[in-house]
Amino acid sequence: MIRHLLPLLVVATSISAAVAEERPVAASAKAIAPLKAGAALPDVSVHDAAGKSVKLSMYHAEGPVVIVFFRGSWCPICTQHFQDLIKVHPELVKLGAKMIAVSPDTVENTRGNIEKLKIPFLLLSDSDLAAAKAFGLAFQVDGETITKYKGFGIDVEKASGRNHHALPVPAVYIVDKSGKIAFAHSNPDYTKRLDIPSILTELKKIQ
Repeated sequence: MIRHLLPLLVVATSISAAVAEERPVAASAKAIAPLKAGAALPDVSVHDAAGKSVKLSMYHAEGPVVIVFFRGSWCPICTQHFQDLIKVHPELVKLGAKMIAVSPDTVENTRGNIEKLKIPFLLLSDSDLAAAKAFGLAFQVDGETITKYKGFGIDVEKASGRNHHALPVPAVYIVDKSGKIAFAHSNPDYTKRLDIPSILTELKKIQ
């Protein structure tokens, strides 16, 4: 009996290791190894605007979820992308989908961004980059860029409340009801974001 159980124990151990795996922070945005379509949604925790710890796996049971990773509320291109997503949000709801945005902002900055932009969907704080690492999106920001940002009045340490000097590459994931990633898109060039029609097109494919 024990001999027959051994293969099952090995498989169970492998699955647990995969769930717990934390991908390293890449040396640059171009060096990331993001999760692809077909992978399982990582069982990772972040924080909502009230500071409560929540798991991303809580949200896909009733229908598909669109997860969008942002660099932070200080990023003007992210803010513009937010405006586009806010406009399309009613269409996503009609398709039975939820939208979740994730950024390295502190809980306080997350709450402030929700109020400032009147964001109608869930915005979560990933200041420790747990989700960004699990999705393979986290990368180290070099010292020269940190200095340049400070010259623009951008303080990434204050934004995240951490001194890790890391950010996520902007990305869009669509997760189906089973928890499988049905669509994945990321671009190391933070100025280029996935257009809204493409999100709707990919979402309709899994309805």
